[in-house]
Amino acid sequence: MSEEKSILIVDDSELNREILKEILGSEYHILEAENGQEALELLDREWECLEGIVLDLIMPVMDGYDFLKRYSVCEQWKEIPVLVATADEGAEVENLCLKLGAWDFVHKPFNPATVYLRLRNNISRRQMHLLEKQRIEDTFGRYVDPSIMKELLREGVSVEELKGRNVEIAVLFADIRGFTALSEQMAPELVVEILNECLTVTSQCVKKYGGTLDKYMGDCTMAFWGAPLPCEDAVYQACQAAVDMIAGTKPLAERLLRKYGKEVSYGIGINAGPAVVGNIGSPDRMDYTAIGDTVNTASRLESKAESGKIYISGAVAAALGNRARTTLLGKNIRLKGKSEGIEIRTLDVLKQIDETQ
Repeated sequence: MSEEKSILIVDDSELNREILKEILGSEYHILEAENGQEALELLDREWECLEGIVLDLIMPVMDGYDFLKRYSVCEQWKEIPVLVATADEGAEVENLCLKLGAWDFVHKPFNPATVYLRLRNNISRRQMHLLEKQRIEDTFGRYVDPSIMKELLREGVSVEELKGRNVEIAVLFADIRGFTALSEQMAPELVVEILNECLTVTSQCVKKYGGTLDKYMGDCTMAFWGAPLPCEDAVYQACQAAVDMIAGTKPLAERLLRKYGKEVSYGIGINAGPAVVGNIGSPDRMDYTAIGDTVNTASRLESKAESGKIYISGAVAAALGNRARTTLLGKNIRLKGKSEGIEIRTLDVLKQIDETQ
């Protein structure tokens, strides 16, 4: 594979290839193909160094239309700008090429300066797209499952769109109960090892059920569902994650009980409602997070939850409906920092979807 930045010229006319080489050769390494099949073979080997492709349509063996069909189904290839240069006339030809994945279109006989400028503009577009993609990956790579990251990139969400907006979300806080007392008996290295093991459980559960891992606060995990991408059933997914967290700590708890005579589990709080979600912080430290009363209430629910228990608000219970069995703790329980009481329940059993039919 060539390491030079290259342009692939695909045209069965040697004269056209020579003209394009004259235009582009001083700035790029030029690769040539006489038909779509040769172009695909070169693309397979050289795609990482390709800056752009200039494509004719009418060629033997494989024409430009069939090339575009093959090119556009490969995620890696279709980020390489394709400029179609053809003598085919008519708006329907241009529209079809753009529909098949071409980035731009010029008619033959072409003006060399036009070809150069169109290609440069599309290469710049690609570079801006790749920078934006990297910014998205840098922002969310730590927080969400790779499948959500892929969806974010496919949807074309920009960092600018994520500065802050009101969103309906489900929020979960999970705190490790018994960890402080246990850590007093351990060497610092073992404390960190156990803490990491516990936080790994919460992280995996959040990502498994499509949540956004917001942050760790000591031995507490915060996560939410409904942003940066909407969730069809944010509350249910958050509760699935909570149930798995409780189950996921049991092997660790049994091991610690045998060795130290103490066990750990989670106290979990879940609430649902509106919140402000976005990149929040100072210029030198930004985090994608959620703030507002909905978040504060979820935190307060977690602080009241007993070891191994999931406390949910009335809003969460209403959203779950007959998909859960709950125990009412009170309809007007006052939480710290709130002027009015709220309904609180324990989530006892979360039913599978097919059990509720």
